[in-house]
Amino acid sequence: MLLNLYIKKNSTLSLVKYPLSKKMLDKYYITDEMLENCAVTFSMIDADTGVFAIANVNAELLYLPDRSAYPYDTEYSLVYRIKKNQLRKAGVFHGEFAIDFLGDSCGKIIIPESDLIVINILDAIVKTDVF
Repeated sequence: MLLNLYIKKNSTLSLVKYPLSKKMLDKYYITDEMLENCAVTFSMIDADTGVFAIANVNAELLYLPDRSAYPYDTEYSLVYRIKKNQLRKAGVFHGEFAIDFLGDSCGKIIIPESDLIVINILDAIVKTDVF
């Protein structure tokens, strides 16, 4: 699944959210128990230079057991809130999540597995900093 995000420079509430589909969980035999004991990180590289803008920082695994209010959401999603200081440079970036399974189910998976998370950071008209 190709995910295109558009974020303005210096935004403070920017969120990268990637759903873990039932099909993907089944493909890799990922169980609920495995997801209870894992570490999630996020990385983002500049598409032009290949330089990391964000490298292996803590991310979250969002669990929505009751989706009645949001029936189209998946049960699990990978989430990273980009900080304002990480949005200083406009450009195109590629992001990915890594899930490290701990305990008896050791292993790692990189998400997305075949597509990209494309993060377009756009110039902003408004300057929010005073100094």
